[in-house]
Amino acid sequence: MKQIILTFFLTLAVLVAQAQARSSVPGPVVQPDKEKVQEEVQQEEQEIAIYPNPNAGVFTVSLPNAEAKHAELRVMNVIGNEIHREVLTRTNAQFSTTINLTRFAKGLYYVKLETDNFSAIRRVVIK
Repeated sequence: MKQIILTFFLTLAVLVAQAQARSSVPGPVVQPDKEKVQEEVQQEEQEIAIYPNPNAGVFTVSLPNAEAKHAELRVMNVIGNEIHREVLTRTNAQFSTTINLTRFAKGLYYVKLETDNFSAIRRVVIK
């Protein structure tokens, strides 16, 4: 009986050691191309424009080359409260609007622009 129990635990130990020695991912691990990722980030950053930034409370938000017909623009304060909301309609293949936040406190705000297939959040500073 002792020999059966000893053989069982020895076999179990060998199987566990073999399982740990195997790679958990079959095949080679593919690393993302850093240049491609950087290009995608730069392209996304260039798609939405907020200017001037920083500003005194009046700024323009534009999204050129948009394919959607409508976009929803939201401005939120740092704690996430929505302080401005607007539905934009495309003109000349781009969305563009001027926002006036002079009645709100100076500080950091977030601008969220959403279309059917695009969403972006950008920071804007009001001095």
